[in-house]
Amino acid sequence: MKAVILAAGLGTRLRPITFFVPKPLVAVRGTPLISHIINWLRLNGVREIAVVGYYMQDILERYLSEFYPDITFFKSRKLLGTAGQLYYAKEWAEGDVAVVNTDILTNLDLTAPLQLHKQTVALLTVVGQNLRTSLRFGVLEMEGAMLKAWREKPTFEYITSTGIYIASEEVFKNLEERYLDMNELASSLLPRVAVYVAKEAVFHDVGTLDDLLKAGGLEVSGLKP
Repeated sequence: MKAVILAAGLGTRLRPITFFVPKPLVAVRGTPLISHIINWLRLNGVREIAVVGYYMQDILERYLSEFYPDITFFKSRKLLGTAGQLYYAKEWAEGDVAVVNTDILTNLDLTAPLQLHKQTVALLTVVGQNLRTSLRFGVLEMEGAMLKAWREKPTFEYITSTGIYIASEEVFKNLEERYLDMNELASSLLPRVAVYVAKEAVFHDVGTLDDLLKAGGLEVSGLKP
């Protein structure tokens, strides 16, 4: 299996750090995010990896050429969204391809999502996780102007995308050079979209300054599949 790392975003939520370096090179415990992701992919047995850049892509390309010369780097002409950016790797993609954002630290084992992808003959498999959120306030259920029920500080459970996907080669081949977010791509591929809910894996989003600060306390070396 090949893998594409999406490294094109502006990293606005990590400013002012990303005024000076692209988000993939923001460090967690002294190591750039993209290095953590590359190491995780290699622990999963992925040997062919491509990176799609855009923002400060010359800086990112120099880093990769020095430390990961075997990785293929694709420059982007435009910022095309979380799915559209894959257009620049469409000729390189082959078979089933893992697609990964650059702001997630995880110990996910890709074996099970890949098996589900093949078993369901899906075009796209989304790796999701269970999350619980509690509201700070009571929720009033109404019928007209009358109170029907009062739920005090309810807890909601839902499945969210982790920013990790398995995409079939066919998905890449049909992409055009236009803006397309991953939710739009998934909607266009229904019903051939599977969801693998990762119940045992750990996921740490590093998309904001607060998240980055929390990630500094992680034992990253322990994040192994």
